[in-house]
Amino acid sequence: MMRPALLTTLLLSITAPVAAQEGAWTYRADLEPVELSYVAPGGSAAAVTFTCEKDSRQLVARFPVEQRLGVEAVDGRWLDNVGRAAPWPVSVTLASADSRTTIPGVADIDPQGGGSMVSVEFADRAPVAEAFRQTGVISLAAVGGVVTPSPAPRRSVQTFLRYCR
Repeated sequence: MMRPALLTTLLLSITAPVAAQEGAWTYRADLEPVELSYVAPGGSAAAVTFTCEKDSRQLVARFPVEQRLGVEAVDGRWLDNVGRAAPWPVSVTLASADSRTTIPGVADIDPQGGGSMVSVEFADRAPVAEAFRQTGVISLAAVGGVVTPSPAPRRSVQTFLRYCR
């Protein structure tokens, strides 16, 4: 028969790597706008960040993609391959459960990575936001990049969305 202390140590050593592989969601109510973010396993920067102003009913999602749309900086402004200054219009697809929508967003240079940072704004009452609230599952895609974080704790998502309403 295994002793309780040994069993606890064994269980923790088995489950700790699994938890580390899932990444971490963080809800920050001490910021304005409030923030719900996900850091992927082994990552140091957020793979996706949702923000909202109190009672705004509008969410903003920001996430990095590998493709760098800016090709050169001129007079402190980044230009794409046809000479347009940042931010650049992009299509963003949000999906959660059976809900999926493609809406306009913008991309800019990602100052921390080598790619671009995509931003998209959407209503907290949109079907994809409601599905995210119920399931904690969401994926975001733009400019050939896809971010699919592990499921968020439903309580954190619900608290975040309640603040936005």
